Amino acid sequence: MPEPVVEDKRISLKEVTKKIPNGAHIAWGGFGYQRPPEAFAMELIRQKKRGLRIYTCGSEHDLDILVGAEVCLEFEVAFFAIEALGLAPNLRRRTKEGKVRFEDYSNLSMALRFLGGALNVPFMPIRHLLGSDMLTKARLRKDKAKVIDCPFTGKPIALLPSVQADFGVICAQRVDPEGNTQIFGIKGEDNEIARCAKTTIVFAEEIISNEEIRRNPDLTMIPGLYVDYVVEVPFGSWPMQVYGYYDYDLPHLQMYVQQCRTEEGWQEYLEDWILGVGSHEGLLKKIGEKRLKALRADKVRGY
Repeated sequence: MPEPVVEDKRISLKEVTKKIPNGAHIAWGGFGYQRPPEAFAMELIRQKKRGLRIYTCGSEHDLDILVGAEVCLEFEVAFFAIEALGLAPNLRRRTKEGKVRFEDYSNLSMALRFLGGALNVPFMPIRHLLGSDMLTKARLRKDKAKVIDCPFTGKPIALLPSVQADFGVICAQRVDPEGNTQIFGIKGEDNEIARCAKTTIVFAEEIISNEEIRRNPDLTMIPGLYVDYVVEVPFGSWPMQVYGYYDYDLPHLQMYVQQCRTEEGWQEYLEDWILGVGSHEGLLKKIGEKRLKALRADKVRGY
């Protein structure tokens, strides 16, 4: 019996970005330095998208450039900085200008909100926030958190709304044309993000054959039935890292944090590294083959 014909979901970075309307709500994958959708963020800037709202447990340079370019100024987030290098400079400046709107959550809260969306339930019961000031002192809209008496135990329990975004955006190591996705190393909430979004986009370092996927089916973290678009983007998380493929570019990040402390410095960075290069391919050419090769991961250690 012949196998059914499946859809080839491959699309270019530019074309998939065109599908993001202004004002879209996006569940943002990756975590910290690991697998952020940097190339997608830069293309959103080049296409002058506006009014986006992003849901994430934690991201860094990728979100800071979106804030600097004013592509996205609304966040529901647990963490936003550049870790050991300090605060995110554009975020700090735009916040002082009164342009950024935040809802603060804990990492576990955001993870459970994504899980709620994946389960297609309207809210998630959460106990841990009851032992913190998050419900009373954080920048959290009061209509986004309800404390009730549990109908079974009579004890207080907090409720938070699930996340069901317009788009889920995930960076992975490998994917096949059907969308079957392999992620190695830290996985964060990407499994739940793929399931809580109306449309899911997977950006991958490489596209492999379906035959290769089938040789090791246990490595498929996100089945293709949850994926709408597949984009091959080598070094798509630069200057951050992808486990098993390349390390983060520390000198570049240090330069970014220092230079972008001023609006003038940010505008210069924006022109030099995002707008002026014209495309992701142009960015890789600017970085240079020698530097990219130096960032390649050690196959034994994975970074």
